[in-house]
Amino acid sequence: MSNNLSAPPPPHRDAAGNPLPPEQGRQNVQNPQPPHSKKNLFIVLGSIAAAVIVALIVVFVWVIPTFATPQAADDPAPVATSGAAEESAAPEDSTPEDAAPSDAAASEEVPAGAFALPPGWADLQGPANIPAEGDPLFSRFVTGESSFQYLAAWTGDDTFGITTDPVSGTPMQQKAQGTEERDGDGIALAFAFFAEAEEGKHGKEPAKVRAAIQEIEAKFTAMPAAELPQHLVGHKCTGNFETTTPEIREFRRTEAVVIGFTCLNARGETIQAVNLFSVTPWGTPQMVGVSGHSTYWNENPELLEKIANSYRANRWKLGG
Repeated sequence: MSNNLSAPPPPHRDAAGNPLPPEQGRQNVQNPQPPHSKKNLFIVLGSIAAAVIVALIVVFVWVIPTFATPQAADDPAPVATSGAAEESAAPEDSTPEDAAPSDAAASEEVPAGAFALPPGWADLQGPANIPAEGDPLFSRFVTGESSFQYLAAWTGDDTFGITTDPVSGTPMQQKAQGTEERDGDGIALAFAFFAEAEEGKHGKEPAKVRAAIQEIEAKFTAMPAAELPQHLVGHKCTGNFETTTPEIREFRRTEAVVIGFTCLNARGETIQAVNLFSVTPWGTPQMVGVSGHSTYWNENPELLEKIANSYRANRWKLGG
């Protein structure tokens, strides 16, 4: 009987030609490992690692701070510091000096070494018919304590000026500005006069200053009409002297006794004038006069009144 068994399969060999055990050889045949499989594995693992890193970043950047931040109901927002609050609350100082309602904001601008306006005077606003701040027709004349508006075109004129205190009779400083146009006697057709004396004579307490102003009013009210021309600044009045009743009027940051008058000069020309007598908020006697030919005021309607109404006291005065 013939034997039909086939020959055994040749043994599996490795790369060097050495025979491999039968079981290991079968495993390699059944589970081959292509070279690119390891590369795919690294890509998958890298993607997973990147996803984990992104997730951690999200947790630390957004999630944790959200839980760590206190809620508004438990911890209200912090209040701004006093310095920042004052800076944000402070209004811009853009209001012109001649605009109402108050100069309180400007009081903060007092320079070093100066005296601030005493309490109560900043509330005085006075007449509304005054030269507007920056009006090109006017410029400001300022002494150490007070200011007075007059025509910018006027030039120096020392011809006129009562230089004595109406109460004490002591000499006063003076300043006169007149128009360039002159009358037949070489006198300015209109001029403004300013004088002051004895700084701080009445102190700076509002009650004492107002009492001094009332004393000036009482003095002029009781004075005989014949004596008034000696104390009023005019264009050398020679006759027909008529005055208004002295009265205390409110001006910008001050009060003054106002006396208006008319008269005739030596040429028979009518003169119109107004004089203001006051005591500054710092207790210094002061006087202002505006005078001129009636023809000049007729050619410049309301100018006399506007110049007189512009009288004021400064917000502060320099020391020394």
